[in-house]
Amino acid sequence: MDRLASAQIDKKAFSAGSLLAPSDEKAYWLSKTPQERLQALELMRQIVYGYDPSTTRLQRVFEVAQRSGGSRQMTADAKRIYRAFDPAPLCGDQNDLYVPLDDVRGSSSLVPRLTKPIRFSDKATFQLLAGHIGSGKSTELRRVQRDLEIGEDRFFTVFCQVLEDIDPSDADFPDVLLAILRQVAAEFRERLQIELKPGYLRQRLEEVKKLLGSEVTLESLSIDSALGNFTAAIKSSPSTRDQIRGALTATTERWIDAANDVLGEALTQAQKKGYAGLAIIVDDLDKLSMLHEPELRGSVAERLYMERHVQLTSFRCHMIYTIPIALAYSCKEREIASRYAMTAPPVVPMTKVVDIEGKRCEPGFERFRTVIARRLKDAGATEKDVFAGDAVRDRIIECSGGQPRFLVTMMRDAIVEGDLPLTEAVVNTVARKATHSYSRQLQKEHWRIIEEVRKTHALERTEKNASLCMDLLASGAVLQYLNEKEWYAPNPLLPKRSKK
Repeated sequence: MDRLASAQIDKKAFSAGSLLAPSDEKAYWLSKTPQERLQALELMRQIVYGYDPSTTRLQRVFEVAQRSGGSRQMTADAKRIYRAFDPAPLCGDQNDLYVPLDDVRGSSSLVPRLTKPIRFSDKATFQLLAGHIGSGKSTELRRVQRDLEIGEDRFFTVFCQVLEDIDPSDADFPDVLLAILRQVAAEFRERLQIELKPGYLRQRLEEVKKLLGSEVTLESLSIDSALGNFTAAIKSSPSTRDQIRGALTATTERWIDAANDVLGEALTQAQKKGYAGLAIIVDDLDKLSMLHEPELRGSVAERLYMERHVQLTSFRCHMIYTIPIALAYSCKEREIASRYAMTAPPVVPMTKVVDIEGKRCEPGFERFRTVIARRLKDAGATEKDVFAGDAVRDRIIECSGGQPRFLVTMMRDAIVEGDLPLTEAVVNTVARKATHSYSRQLQKEHWRIIEEVRKTHALERTEKNASLCMDLLASGAVLQYLNEKEWYAPNPLLPKRSKK
């Protein structure tokens, strides 16, 4: 029966009521018979789907429709491919995925640049490394760790990821010191099965343990567990952080002595295992805030590297610290190099996928194609499985601007955004979202500098625009290249602004 044709609105049943009043709809339908309810349901089906029950029959021809990307169930293949493009830095033993980029970055071999001073020097060395976030610093530093730990004059090398223990928006030397010691102790226990003796450090910890706000028995804890209580409090509680930091700052020299007591024990134990010495790589400090803080008369990064340089160079072992590229290329560059006894901090620049004229640089493109191919091979997939054509793959490389991490994260985003094989439309959608993200963080003053960089390929700093230039470098809105000569370019995802 076609109930739609016979259905009419009962205008006499209209009444006004409050939205806040309880509904009587449930009671109404409970008063109806099951047959009346089914008839009402049939009426709603005819209204919604617009069909005539007297003529509509079962469909004799079936059509297979592909689900849209948003509702599809991710296949096992897509999962493997997605996981293969993990943006985390490669470990030193992941040779099957590692692709050397030094020559297409235009920089000298970074690994020997950092390992030779350690092997050649008879004293502790202190080196800095700069570069854009996502340029591949951490992967190269893992290679440094691996290189130092092989050969006759091998060094036990601890890789510290200090963001596990510090807040990058408000970090100071005491936080970094505790983070380093905790991770050194953990590495010795996990990799060498050696429990380092706390020595003088135990006394220092006992002096400040009351600041944790609870009774902690440090005697029964390993060094890394004991220090973990402090680093967790420093990272999570600003008030406790200030108290612990204040207590440590007042007795900085004694804390450094205590740290060197632990490091001395670590060196002795490492030498018993056949190592020539001890080296520590402190990663993640390139992510320290570069925002100007009036009370600091500068940024968090400037405070650590400028005002705390004496403490950072007091450890009795070889140290490599990462440093924000915005600080390395600031007006303080020469002063920093002098304080750390370096000609200039080495930099990990962008891979050159385009030249200064904006033309495709085939060697750089080919190297990034290899990055993609190796990860697909690791996932048991081919490029034909993933890309609708070579142009789709190359579009992702073009959007990366020569940033290795952005290359792999964009691959992941594209896999989430659409079905495999990926089309250029899907890649353009992902690129457009990234463009909006970059654009939202930029101010009118930033755009003036960006357009000037687009014209001149130079980043001209003045006293007035210095902080703006730091913002652009730190955010990756402006990228630095070192091929043949140093030059700059706006991130390829930034739109060109029309003149008004």
